[in-house]
Amino acid sequence: MAAEHGAEHSPPGWFVAPGEGDVMAWIALGFMVLAIYGIVVLYSAFDRWAEHQSKGTPLAKTIPTMLAIALLYEVFPLDHFNILLPLSAILLALMADWSRFHLLRNPGQASQGDADATIPEKQDAPRSEEEAQRDV
Repeated sequence: MAAEHGAEHSPPGWFVAPGEGDVMAWIALGFMVLAIYGIVVLYSAFDRWAEHQSKGTPLAKTIPTMLAIALLYEVFPLDHFNILLPLSAILLALMADWSRFHLLRNPGQASQGDADATIPEKQDAPRSEEEAQRDV
C-alpha cells in the first residue's frame, strides 16, 4: 500500500477540469474561423483577378468555375459527393465558352430564314428637279 501515495504527476497544461471554461479552445476556434475567412477572401480576390484577366479568352467562364470548385474542395469536405457533380459544372462552363467563342467568331453567319433580314434594302437615289417635273 505504500505505492498508493507516491509522487503524483501534475496535470498537463491543456487539461481543463469538468465544468470550467477553456480559453485556449475559444482562441483556437477564433483562429480557425479567421483562417477559413482568409482563405475565402484570398480565393475571391484571385477569382476576381482571373475573371478580369480571362475576358475575351476562350475560357472566360471555365476558369472562374474551376476556381469556385477548388474553393469548395478546400474549405468543405466534399469527399462524399460524386465526382460527376463538379465535372458537369466544368463541362457546362466549357460548352458556354465554346458556344460564345464560336458565336462571336462568326457574327455574320445567320440562319437561312434570317438571310433576307440582314440584307439592307436599296434606297432610291434623290431625284433631280427635272425628273420630278416630268412625272407631274
